Amino acid sequence: MALRCLIVDDSPRFLDAARGLLERQGITVVGVASNSADALLRAEELQPDVTLVDIDLGGESGLELARRLYGKADLVRSPVILI
Repeated sequence: MALRCLIVDDSPRFLDAARGLLERQGITVVGVASNSADALLRAEELQPDVTLVDIDLGGESGLELARRLYGKADLVRSPVILI
C-alpha cells in the first residue's frame, strides 16, 4: 500500500514539482492545499498518512498550521513534515 500524502504550499510551481517527485517515488499525493483553511479541510476529508507543510504560507505560519493539524481531534495523528 502506497504512502498517502497531502502537500501544503502557497507556490503552485512547488506543488507541481513536489507532486511529480513524490509520485515518481511511489508516494500517492491525495491532495494539495495552498492555505491553512484548505489544508485543514483536506486533511479532515482525506486523512493522509503524512502531510508536508511549507513553513511560510504567504501571510500564514506553517508552524501554526502544523500545531493545528496535530491537535485536531477528528484527525488520525499522522506525521507533519515542515518544508
